[in-house]
Amino acid sequence: HISRPIAMRLARPTALEPDPPPPETEKQQLNDAQFGVLERAQDPFRLIRLVVYGIFGVVSVAGISIAVYDLGKDPGTALVNLGTNVVLGGAVGAAFYFDKTVVQEKIKDNTRKEVDDPMLKGDSEFFFAEKAKDPGE
Repeated sequence: HISRPIAMRLARPTALEPDPPPPETEKQQLNDAQFGVLERAQDPFRLIRLVVYGIFGVVSVAGISIAVYDLGKDPGTALVNLGTNVVLGGAVGAAFYFDKTVVQEKIKDNTRKEVDDPMLKGDSEFFFAEKAKDPGE
């Protein structure tokens, strides 16, 4: 009878298990959540603008297709309609690009300045905490 020693394996985290996030990471995630809420609050009509861009884009594509279809019947009127709808589509595309690049970046920069400004008290963490307590208590 051969006796073997009993080996105990201690539970150790493996390389696949992520370490719990340090408090600074949680703080950064909280700041990112605050930033997202403030950014959306400063641009309440963004969805409406996107819907308007979409409507004009669809109307432009429909107008182009109708004008191409009518080229055989009345080429003069069809070319005028085709040109008008192409210009409309280009204007909608340009407006969407301008909104996406210039307007949204300006809003994002202003929001970042307001969040970082200590005079504006951008530290309303109680609003975002899971178990928020009433600040009046």
